[in-house]
Amino acid sequence: MPEFPVDIPDEFRHCFYVNGRWTRSDSDRRVTLISPATEEETLTLPLADSTDVERAVTSARIAFETGPWPRMPASERASHLRRLADETRERLPLLAQLWTAQVGAPISFTHQLIHAGQSRFDHFAELAGRYPFSERRPTRQGHARVVREPVGVAALIAPWNATFNIFAHKVPAALAAGCTVVIKSPVESPLDALVIAECAAAAGVPPGVVNVITADAEESAQLVASPEVDKISFTGSVPTGRRIAESVAGRMARATLELGGKSAAIILDDVDLSTALPALTPFTMPFAGQICFAQTRILAPRHRIVEVEEAYTAGVRALTVGDPWDATTDMGPVLNPRQYQRVLDYIEAGRQDGARVLTGGGRSPGLDTGYYIEPTVFADVRPEMKIAREEIFGPVVTVQGYDDIDEAVRLANDTDFGLSGSVFGADAERAFDVALRVTAGHLSVNGFEISPNVPFGGRKMSGYGREGGPEGLAGFLESKSVFMPAS
Repeated sequence: MPEFPVDIPDEFRHCFYVNGRWTRSDSDRRVTLISPATEEETLTLPLADSTDVERAVTSARIAFETGPWPRMPASERASHLRRLADETRERLPLLAQLWTAQVGAPISFTHQLIHAGQSRFDHFAELAGRYPFSERRPTRQGHARVVREPVGVAALIAPWNATFNIFAHKVPAALAAGCTVVIKSPVESPLDALVIAECAAAAGVPPGVVNVITADAEESAQLVASPEVDKISFTGSVPTGRRIAESVAGRMARATLELGGKSAAIILDDVDLSTALPALTPFTMPFAGQICFAQTRILAPRHRIVEVEEAYTAGVRALTVGDPWDATTDMGPVLNPRQYQRVLDYIEAGRQDGARVLTGGGRSPGLDTGYYIEPTVFADVRPEMKIAREEIFGPVVTVQGYDDIDEAVRLANDTDFGLSGSVFGADAERAFDVALRVTAGHLSVNGFEISPNVPFGGRKMSGYGREGGPEGLAGFLESKSVFMPAS
């Protein structure tokens, strides 16, 4: 087996993090990491069994019921979170390298985007010190004290594609609220959460507050179904999100679900393509399209459709596909053989349905090893086509025409998803008015942005609940009202 390309502590290779200690599993189950770029096995790591899951949940429950974390002043938790944020900041180069090593994201991409995760740790550390965890409201007979308390033990579950950045939406928010957590790492990218555990230990977070395991489907279901878990925060696929919702409904546990997307970028008729497309293109198929918020449907005025197709396709053709460790690479491989075949099947479905390939359409030429797919753009796409309706999670974008704004909005909303979107136009306020008509939780005008102080989340099959900002913190709190007599 080739040596793993990133230096990692020995504890990461053999242990989980439970109750403030690096703990070896009693099981001999292991998961093997495979490089998407070379198809070689690079590392084996522990995989949790049912005992490991129970141990992590019990640790979090005891820490919540008897430990100091939920009971300490918010200002004290904020101090711990500031130290935690500082520890993660020191490890950003490592986290960027792990992102590339585990799932093939280009190193130029990871070094830039890893800071988005860091900013979330900083944000919740600051928010924890000023959030209104209690307030007084006047009533007819006196006043009520509204107290916002931590929901309890939270299970935090993230996918493989952007593991640290997604956990950075969940972990500091849950901790700021006073929850204790079980972090369930994905088997494809298990190392990010172990770095967070190392940071928690270095920051002096009390034992049992942060627990980290790597678990497969059966053990993950056990975690979700545990009666000792009060809140599930999950990012991932719609089918898994639906199963989680069904599981927690029976015991009325809380859940935040951030699921898939099929986001539309609406290009208005007055747009300057020379400025709009450079702002849009990086977000149409970032990280080979393996990002939930990718703007995968471009909607353009029909009288400008050829102009848009030609300009956008030229930008896509200029992307460099290759070794993710090369700083000049724009796009690396997709994750694994299953993901590779899934994307190719969608491309073939687009052809069979009558869509026209403007560029790409197969394996990247000259790259015979690794799971590389050409950036692919389809034209002549009809709304009922599979490639226009389903989340592909690969480097595939469709271009569709519209006659007027009403049709553009109808096309944007003609999807089961409602996660993200964007509008580009010469008049930002006009574009804002169009954005208001799109049924999605997160939109941008003349660009694309995600900010730690602004809520992120979806509508329809894209899930429910919000992450980021005070709304993300509120998702880990319960409100209690205590009526008091007049003094």
